[in-house]
Amino acid sequence: MRHVEPHVFLIAKTAPDQPEMRNWLDFIGAKEFALPPAEAATIGNLLVTLAGKRCYMSYQPGLNPNVSKVRTDLAAFIDNILKVGHGSVIEHVNYTFAIENVSRVFTAEFNRHRAGLAVSEGSMRYIRFDDLAYWIPESIRDSEDDSPELREAKQKTRIVFNKAFSQMEENYQALLDIWNYESLQKFKEKKKLTSLFRRLIGMGVATGGVWTGNLRALRHIFTMRCAPAAEEEICYVASMMLERMIEAEPDVFADFHKEDGYWKPRYLKI
Repeated sequence: MRHVEPHVFLIAKTAPDQPEMRNWLDFIGAKEFALPPAEAATIGNLLVTLAGKRCYMSYQPGLNPNVSKVRTDLAAFIDNILKVGHGSVIEHVNYTFAIENVSRVFTAEFNRHRAGLAVSEGSMRYIRFDDLAYWIPESIRDSEDDSPELREAKQKTRIVFNKAFSQMEENYQALLDIWNYESLQKFKEKKKLTSLFRRLIGMGVATGGVWTGNLRALRHIFTMRCAPAAEEEICYVASMMLERMIEAEPDVFADFHKEDGYWKPRYLKI
């Protein structure tokens, strides 16, 4: 049994093809629209702008006779997209996270955000769990502001947690011994048993996986899960993810700000 801390890795993102973008823009008559250099725009800036302007053919004045003035500043254009709630155009950009040392309490809630989210989670059916790891919630960690009564309650709670995970490890090992697991050669036989044994493992066990979400889905997740009403662990991890996205796509997530330690967007419905 061991204690672990959640980790978030931003491992992939949508890759634009600027030459083909140029061919497309020329094809639809937007020859005056200048694509920004790759280093001058994020993926979100670029694709959201191109998709948004295609809806109104507003790449340049006169391309759409109804449009006589266009926004040329990408940040201002995207801020207006968020302001008016034109959320479909931010769905074209995906970011992929590898998330480790989170519990199945976290994944059970996080995976409910299926719309716009791809999920590949570690399988308890295939993975052997005789070395259990878990995260100690911050709510039961000692704090300088704790009263003597609260400190004692937290310490006793941690003891119960450790005891529970130690017992799960013992029970799991007992099943491995009962079924003479180490002597098995065929993966099919091992899988059948690990599928059975996982029923003894609690939801607090550490797991991990890969999640890909489009910007609209991620904004919704952060709005819901970085709030005071969110479950403790999902708020903790989602806030870590949001900080990475603010760094990666500052314009799309610039309206998120902290209030009393929690993240809140200026534009709620995108």
